[in-house]
Amino acid sequence: MNTPKGEETLERTLRIANHQGLHARVATMVVQALQQYAASVTVVKDGVEVDGRSVLGLLLLAATHGAEILVKAQGPDREEAVEHLSRLIEYDDNEAARSKGNSRNI
Repeated sequence: MNTPKGEETLERTLRIANHQGLHARVATMVVQALQQYAASVTVVKDGVEVDGRSVLGLLLLAATHGAEILVKAQGPDREEAVEHLSRLIEYDDNEAARSKGNSRNI
């Protein structure tokens, strides 16, 4: 990713918590979450780098449960965008649903 002069890239490694991996519903949630941020976000797994605003790109990564991905963000709200993605990726809502006796899946 090209970094404009004076603009830093924030990088954070995240581990996929969802037992179904980074599947279509989670990828859609990521893309929708990024709509509220100006930051440019890319996601990298095993040397493959995709746009964080692309559901198909995220699915192409084939990130399974426990896999590590690298999130790169740049822009004025990069920290907020990465924090939001961290909550979506590293929190397994299925676990919370099972503990409450609810069958809701993400």
